Amino acid sequence: MLKNLYDEQRVRIGDAELARALKDHERFATGRGGTRAQFKCTDLEGSVLANRNLDEADFTGASLIGANFFGSSLVRASFYCADLRRCNLRSTKLTNADLRGASFKGADLSNSVLDSADLRAAVMMFMSRQKITVLDHSSSPGGVFGGVDFSNCSLRNTSFSNAKLDGANFSGSLLVGANFRGARLTDVSFHGAVLMGVDLAELNVPPAALEGCVIDVAPAAASNAAKLGAMLDEHQRWVESNGKAGAGAVLDGEDLRPLLSSFVKRPLVGISARNTMAIGVDFTECQLQGAKFDGADLRGANFTGADLSGASFKAAKLIHARFDRARFGTLHILDGTTLAPNLEGAQVFAEQFRSAIADSPALFSALATIADTAAAF
Repeated sequence: MLKNLYDEQRVRIGDAELARALKDHERFATGRGGTRAQFKCTDLEGSVLANRNLDEADFTGASLIGANFFGSSLVRASFYCADLRRCNLRSTKLTNADLRGASFKGADLSNSVLDSADLRAAVMMFMSRQKITVLDHSSSPGGVFGGVDFSNCSLRNTSFSNAKLDGANFSGSLLVGANFRGARLTDVSFHGAVLMGVDLAELNVPPAALEGCVIDVAPAAASNAAKLGAMLDEHQRWVESNGKAGAGAVLDGEDLRPLLSSFVKRPLVGISARNTMAIGVDFTECQLQGAKFDGADLRGANFTGADLSGASFKAAKLIHARFDRARFGTLHILDGTTLAPNLEGAQVFAEQFRSAIADSPALFSALATIADTAAAF
């Protein structure tokens, strides 16, 4: 669908004006008078719109990059061709919402409800006396208008029941436990997506659409959990004895998902976990100084409070990994050398480091710069 808008330009809404509009809309949404919020083609990037009743609000063509909608009700709201990249939409209710042509790239929609939402292809055309500009958020190759862009989103336990998802792009997304019952999935792509806990028969898509997907843990990998757990025990002994007992663990290439929370709060300094499958693994408060995670798939992993001084994540997949209060310091080796954290070529967003801790402003700036560069993947 092509929608024409004449001489429309995005306007930044100030905090006071936004607060008035939200209060007036909530009166409208609850049948107490008020006025429906009209945010068409506005600039609301980074705005806090959490825990609001925004049912039927109009965000057509708005730029909402990085906005926070956590817990809000957005039933029948219009996000036609809106830019929702890297938004926090966790636990939102988007039932029957108009999401045609929107971009959610890198957004977090975990535990949200998009039942019966319209997510088909759409573009907007801006007409002025000088030129015609087409706003197209699809990521389809060859210039063909595609459906909604959910690439690299977190969609844990998200419900798409009876949603219209024709042409949608779920490439690289975390779809753990997602529900697609009754959804229309013509010409969709799940390339490289994580489909753990998803009924693949329910998707009813051709094999090509599932190329490179990560599915549930294989029986062979599950049976290997005890062996890997024993290796962690030996590594912890090795660390705690300064190398006099135990042995350093080399987990390279292993599927670590069956270990679940086995890493929590453990001293695992210098562990090698290159090219591992560690989606959603919990490393909370783990001592991982000098650890090697090069090439690992760590999407959705939890590094809250972990010490990652000198750790290497070269070319690792880190989208939606948590680094709250994680330490990114410089590791000082006994021989006098130093080792800085390395995220060269990693897939990660700068926002993921907002509450991380670095031992110098320069180091933190370097991490953010690496993340911003990688965000173009």
